[in-house]
Amino acid sequence: MELKQDDIVELTAQKLVYSGAALSHIDGKVVFIENAVPGDKIKARILRINKNFIRAKIVEIIEPSSHRVKPFCPLFNACGGCNLQNVEYDFLISQKQGILEEMFSQNASEAFKNIEFKPFIRSEKLKEYRCKIQNTVSETKVSKRLLTGYYKENTHEVVNIKFCPIQPKVVDEITGFIRENWKFSGYVERTNKGLLKHVLIRFSNSSGKMLLTLVLNKDFEYFDKIKTEIEEFAKTLAEKFPVITGILVNFNPKKTNKITGDKTELIFGDDFVEEKLKSVSGEEYTYKISKDSFFQVNPKTAEKMFDAVKTFADKDSYILDAYGGVGAISIFLSNKAKKIILVEESESAVNDAKANFKANNCANYEVFLGDAKEIFKTLQKPVQKSGKTFERKYDLTILDPPRKGSDKEALEIISKLTKKIVYVSCNPSTLVRDAKILYDLGFKLKSLQGADMFPFTHHIESVACFEKLSDEK
Repeated sequence: MELKQDDIVELTAQKLVYSGAALSHIDGKVVFIENAVPGDKIKARILRINKNFIRAKIVEIIEPSSHRVKPFCPLFNACGGCNLQNVEYDFLISQKQGILEEMFSQNASEAFKNIEFKPFIRSEKLKEYRCKIQNTVSETKVSKRLLTGYYKENTHEVVNIKFCPIQPKVVDEITGFIRENWKFSGYVERTNKGLLKHVLIRFSNSSGKMLLTLVLNKDFEYFDKIKTEIEEFAKTLAEKFPVITGILVNFNPKKTNKITGDKTELIFGDDFVEEKLKSVSGEEYTYKISKDSFFQVNPKTAEKMFDAVKTFADKDSYILDAYGGVGAISIFLSNKAKKIILVEESESAVNDAKANFKANNCANYEVFLGDAKEIFKTLQKPVQKSGKTFERKYDLTILDPPRKGSDKEALEIISKLTKKIVYVSCNPSTLVRDAKILYDLGFKLKSLQGADMFPFTHHIESVACFEKLSDEK
């Protein structure tokens, strides 16, 4: 019988795929089932039939998987953020390891032969691990009650989150206080009206201190009209919650997916928070992190990932830190470095990086602000020193690009500058693509290690080591 939309079928979930859905098969076709756990025997409704796959939704669990657990968040079905909280953690890690290995080993390319897959890095904290919080704000239509939280999955409907177990408890208290005591309006996306759009928090896992940013749906020029009241509100917040060491107001009147605007005003305390990371061998590093600077959201997993990167650095290495941010990784490797060159396009992050190099007593470093690809072109040019010409060469290049991966031309330039590349990826799909490019440029993926930066989600971070092939390739 030919399958049709809305048909009810019996399926057994077999394994997780990278999106977080579970995979099954029917009539020779792949079926993706949301919220299913491998081992579940279910009745499912056919949602959509495509040429190569089917999407389905659980309507009844006939027999639950032995790996299915009760989610610890009461908003699991509404929020959609931690979409794999119904999977037992040890089993979930094994599934993520399998997904990562399959994404590379199923590819017939020579680029992916004989990769050493190292044990997956687990998250030390499964709750209260998230140190960067970006709450969207909205307002109810009739009561004008303020809502703060995240969008419901695949919608722009704000789920009002009073308790989020993956963020520090004090964050719940602070956002609750803002909801109850904010005297102005909340933003309504449909009409592009209302004042408060977002509440952003940078939390330090090491100190328990935090930086708070209120994003307003107004230009900076409007601020004079409400400045006194906003400052009084900030003072009240800081007095009630001494963990807040700085409060900023950001101005973003544009109807856009970008959370913050270009103008920010400090109205209380410091405009940064400090985080400390410790290596497995005991060295401790201090980082200044401003509102706009990138830093890993799960510091304890970051420590383990950076330790993994460090194993690939030889003593007295010349290190190029591309997409270097606030210097998080290269400073962690600084006791193995003879010189560090950091490249970053965010001015805020570059300013933080310079401060961080000094704070951690790193003597021999250079920081370049600008587009990575353009800076790489500059680094490719020979250097004149003491009447002699030198070519810049690096023992190790660290790549930590955004989710979209690295630029092909940038990889081409880097391949001429370095002996070894350690690629820190937050998206295995773009890592697969870039690994093929690097292979064609003479670099072989030697080892790969997954890491759990976002427990109970489908996200997979990884540390990949590429080494230069011999000239015989």
